[in-house]
Order: sequence, then C-alpha cells, then structure tokens
Amino acid sequence: MAICEMCGREATLIKADVESVNLMVCSACVKYGVKKTTERKLPAGQYYKASSKKEDIEFGIVVNYSSLIKSSREKRGMTQEEFAKHLNERESIVAKWESGLIKPRVDTARRLERILNIKLIEKEKDISFDELKTKKNDSLTLGDFIKIKKRKR
Repeated sequence: MAICEMCGREATLIKADVESVNLMVCSACVKYGVKKTTERKLPAGQYYKASSKKEDIEFGIVVNYSSLIKSSREKRGMTQEEFAKHLNERESIVAKWESGLIKPRVDTARRLERILNIKLIEKEKDISFDELKTKKNDSLTLGDFIKIKKRKR
C-alpha cells in the first residue's frame, strides 16, 4: 500500500494523467484524470526490441578505430559527406569517429564492419580485482596523498 499523490489516502495506486501531470492516485481519484495503461502501443509492423546493454559491456571497439574507418573510407574513394549519406548518418558524426572524439555504438560498428570490411569490435577481457591490485602503475592516486589517522582506544 502506498499514499495517493492527490488525496493522501493509503491505497493501491493507479497511474493517471491529471491535467497533463502523471500521478499515482487511488481508485477514488482516478475520476479526476485519465487512467494510463502500462502496455506499449507501437505502430503496425513494428516490434519492441529490448536494449542490448549487456552486449555493450561484453564487446568493445578497438583502440585504433578512427584510423581504420578513415583509411578504409579513403580507399573506397568516398568523401565524408558521401560516406555519411551512405550510412544515413550526419557528416559531423563521421568526422568525430574519424578524429577519435566519439566511438561508434556496437550496433553501428557492426554495420561499419560489414560495409568497410574491417574489424572494429573485439571481445573485452574481464579483469579480476586481484589482477587490478597486482598491476603496477607509476601514476599517483588520491590514496597516495591521504594520511590515515589511527583512533585511540
């Protein structure tokens, strides 16, 4: 049981649109607005696709992706503008990929792999916590500057 956002009554709540505001209201207050349904309605011929965040974690873009994309595009004799039109992307996005400012998403990188016949995606290696602890690093961290005071008991 939760509290109605309109009257303050403790009851089972329903999503409703009350004067263009989404509220969680009780069954008595639903009459002041329009009850919202939880199902998603998509236009005919379209299907709901779950996000592939797990895929983004397991696979990564290679380090030298920008030079690979640029050299492969130039071998095909295409300008950035022509290449962007071919990919149905903005020219500024292609320029940012080639300069290394942004990485293409995994699904876009797969498309680029097919079109340019290059390898952009690699499976990322999982590094355990023990490997991170034993890995030597010459750079300083905040922990190197902190002095821990011992408590007196």
